[in-house]
Formats: sequence, structure tokens, C-alpha cells
Amino acid sequence: MKPVPIAAAAIVAVCAGAFALSFSKLAAIDFAAKTNDVMIAAGFGIDQVNVSGQHYASDSDVFDALDLPNVKTFAAFNSDAALKRIERIAWVDTAQITRVYPGTLDVVIRERTPAFMWQRGETNFLVDATGRTLGPVPRANTWNLPRVVGEGADTEAILMLSALRQYPLIERQYAYGERIAERRWRIVLKNGTALELGADREIEGFQEVATVREAAATLKGAPMVVDVRTPGRIAIRPLTGNSARTASNAGARTISLASERP
Repeated sequence: MKPVPIAAAAIVAVCAGAFALSFSKLAAIDFAAKTNDVMIAAGFGIDQVNVSGQHYASDSDVFDALDLPNVKTFAAFNSDAALKRIERIAWVDTAQITRVYPGTLDVVIRERTPAFMWQRGETNFLVDATGRTLGPVPRANTWNLPRVVGEGADTEAILMLSALRQYPLIERQYAYGERIAERRWRIVLKNGTALELGADREIEGFQEVATVREAAATLKGAPMVVDVRTPGRIAIRPLTGNSARTASNAGARTISLASERP
């Protein structure tokens, strides 16, 4: 083996040290930040965001979902993930995100439509037809929506209200629906009459009230309790207080539906 000249060995050692120094410096560089700077300088930065279509979804919730403080360029922006975060906002039904050259994001939102008001405790909430709670009722609102109260009313009301719409005579007198023990409905009418419906018997109960003469007569006049929980039988009794629980037995009567049929 030929001996390596001392000068050549020294050059190799110096070069190796230089490369080692360069790599150590490179390791200390924040390439992510540099990449962002380069992308922004090249015209790929997100300079402006336009949000439209929202009236009740807050701007701050939308901007939080976009995560712009951590995502400053289009290269780093994940539109699918941002879209999913936006559509998790209670009021948002669907959203669309579009890039407008050179550095603008357009976000177009379609909001959900409230179907009824749900009273829980002292607070009234707006709920859509899927049972999704949208938020507290704004002080300034123009909605004329049916009202329900009680635990579980938010997820079950749409079925009851759909049944109610089939009986306009009752619907016109509807004041609110109260969910009882999370399993059945008490329908309170404008005159104070309470219709006690059986569990999962909303359509049958409304039909019996609407078609039996004595039951239909209670939709107006003095407040009564009309109990249609038992199939084939209607119990009617006067309401002596502000609650169906204080109904009086005096003047109570029971109607057999078999006798009402021809």
C-alpha cells in the first residue's frame, strides 16, 4: 500500500470538518418556517379570507375551524380537514371553500333551518329537523316556531310535530308540547286543554281527538284533560288548575270508541 501524503491527508481532514460543520448548521435551521417564507414570497400565501352566508354561526368559530394562525400558505392548507371542522359548527349545514387567485380564501356557508323551539330549564334553544341543537334563541328573531319542553323533547319532537300537521284543527290550537318522563307527550292547547297522548301513539291520539265529537269540542272553551293513552277509550275531565295534574274527577266522563263507531 502506498503511503498517503501528509498534505493530502490534511486536506481530507479539513474537508470532512467543513462538511460536519455545514450539516450541524443545517440542522439548526427551521426549514418549515423558511418554506412558508418562500411560499408566501412566491405568491402562495393566504392573505385574505371572505366568509359569506352565515347569519348565526359566529365568525370566530369559522376562523378557528380554518386554523389560519398555524396554516399560512395554500401548500400547508388542508381544505378537506377545514371543511369538516366548519361543518361541525352547530349552525352550519354545508360549506364550500374556494381559492381566489392570488391569496384569498372564499368560504360560503349554508346554515341549518330551525324547526322548533325547545325549552330546557330557563333557556329556549333552536333545534332543526334532525334534532340538532343550534343554540339559544337570539333575542331578536322573527321565527314563529312550535315550542316543546322537557328532557328528550329535542330528539323526539319532529315526529310528534309531523303527526300534528295531519290534523289542522288541533294544530291551530297548539300552544306547546311537554315531553313526559322522556317517553310520551302532553299537548297543551291555547285554551289550556291538555291532551294526554300514549307512548308512540301520537297519530292515533290526534286522530281520536279530531274525529270524536266530544273530544273535538274540548279544543275550545273551558280547559279539559283529554286522556287518549288507552287504545279504544277516551277519558275527559275538567281541568281545575294550571296543570293537568290537578284535573278534577267531578264531571269526568269516559267515551268508548267502539260505541262511537257506526
